[in-house]
Amino acid sequence: MKSKIIIAFMLVTLLGNANDFYYENGKKVEVIALYLERTFNDGLRYYKNSKGHKIGVKNDLLVECIAEVNCTSILKKYEILSIQKLSDSIYLISIDRDKNIFEFAQKLYVDKNISIAQPNFRKEKKRR
Repeated sequence: MKSKIIIAFMLVTLLGNANDFYYENGKKVEVIALYLERTFNDGLRYYKNSKGHKIGVKNDLLVECIAEVNCTSILKKYEILSIQKLSDSIYLISIDRDKNIFEFAQKLYVDKNISIAQPNFRKEKKRR
């Protein structure tokens, strides 16, 4: 009985520590949250990706649909706050700040009508 409780606890711990991820060029890129002073103050959340780069995200994503579909109508199926057309095929969408940006990007990415869905990354400013 005790061993079953320990195994259950280990599984819950492992599942709770699963990293967020996004897809870049069709490949999965994992991210780990960085808890910095600025995190959440300006809506910017910081992460370190599996390539070792520090990235910041807010509550917006870049999305591209396949050529044959009306992307605006596809995106309206989801809980999106705003849709902004950046080019003929690229859209910038905003979601609620309380939603996990990476889980939302994953949900969009598996839609057969969407070819690209990733957070709109902010890079850290560097002084020269």
